[in-house]
Amino acid sequence: MNYSASVIDEEAAPGGIKVLPAPCMTESAATGQADEKAKRAEWRAGNRRLAMAAQGGCLESFESLVGQLEKPLYRFLLSKTRNHHQAEDLLQDTFLITYRKLNQFNPVYPFSSWIFTIANRLAISYFRKHKPMQEEHEIPTDKTPRCEVIAAETSENLWAKARHLLSANYYTALWLFYTESMTIEQIAESMNRKPNTVKVWLHRARKKLAQEFKS
Repeated sequence: MNYSASVIDEEAAPGGIKVLPAPCMTESAATGQADEKAKRAEWRAGNRRLAMAAQGGCLESFESLVGQLEKPLYRFLLSKTRNHHQAEDLLQDTFLITYRKLNQFNPVYPFSSWIFTIANRLAISYFRKHKPMQEEHEIPTDKTPRCEVIAAETSENLWAKARHLLSANYYTALWLFYTESMTIEQIAESMNRKPNTVKVWLHRARKKLAQEFKS
C-alpha cells in the first residue's frame, strides 16, 4: 500500500501472547526489560516529534509515521477482522482520517495511542454495519511475501483462540497490552475507558484464557 504525497493530497488536502516474567526475575532479564522499555519510550518520543512536525505541514514526517506504524496497525486490524482485505481497507481509512485530524492531536499524549484509538473505532463501526460478524477463516488471502511475514508474526492460533473466547473489549485490551506494549493508561485512552476498567478487563481476560487452556 502506498500512502505517498499524491494519495494524501487527493484524499485529504481539501480539508503470540507474550509470557509474563516470573516473580524471581534474574538481573539480566530485568536489565533487558528496562532496555526494552527505554526503546519503546524513545520510539514513542520519536513518533511524537514526527507528529508535531506533520501538524506543521511536513508531509515527509507524516509518511515516516506511516512507515513506522503501518505494520503494528495492520496486525491489530487483522486480528480484529481476520480478513486481509478488510484490514487493508481499515488501515487506509485510519491513516487518511489521522491526516485530516492532525490538528486535533495533543502532543502531551503518545501519538501511537491516538492513532490506535482511531483504528479501534473504525473497526467497531465496521462490524456494527456488517453484522453478523464473519466467521474466522485462514488469513491472509493474498500470498505476497509481506502478508506471509506479518501473518507469521501474528501468532495466529493463539490469538484466534482468544478472539473466539473473549468479548471485543477484553480482546482489544489484551492485544494492546501484550502485543503493542501499551500501558494501562494508554489503553484506557485508546478505548475511551477508565484505567480501572481496563485493569478489570485484563484480569478477567487472563482468568478466562487460563481456565480454557487448563481444561
